[in-house]
Amino acid sequence: MILSTRVDEIAPPPDPPHRPAPPPGATCPPHRPRPRMAANLKQLLLARSDWFAREIMSGVRRSEYAYITPAQSRLLAHMGGKPTSMSELARRLAISRQAVHKTVAELVRRGILEIREDPERRNAKLVVYTERGRQVNRAGAQIIERVEERISARIGRERLDELKTLLAADWG
Repeated sequence: MILSTRVDEIAPPPDPPHRPAPPPGATCPPHRPRPRMAANLKQLLLARSDWFAREIMSGVRRSEYAYITPAQSRLLAHMGGKPTSMSELARRLAISRQAVHKTVAELVRRGILEIREDPERRNAKLVVYTERGRQVNRAGAQIIERVEERISARIGRERLDELKTLLAADWG
């Protein structure tokens, strides 16, 4: 490819002609939102993550587990069905250990989680699912599957699979 050095070929296009202000009482044309691609990757990922979380909570509200809060749902998701320490949950959720304790205590009260001694570290405790918690986890997985089916219907199975592959890749 040959790059030109002529100024008229690399100069930016001229500004559009100046428009005078509308007369008093006139309505302005409707604002057009900026195209979605104007957002950076972080904004796009956050927007989709927020949308996904709202869709999950919508499904939770229609289930027998409607009492689960968004904070509890996030904590359960970060456990991934596996025993996890309170400090690890605090790190993953980027919240204080006190906030984790409060959320876990409510889930323990509801019979979804329990706290056990860590067999590898005597002074540490692990948060683990109860049988009821495993039922909640399975119900949550079904809600997520339904959300993914809706996404697949909108963007296509191939594109959804490609998106999941890209998100699962090692980014460094």
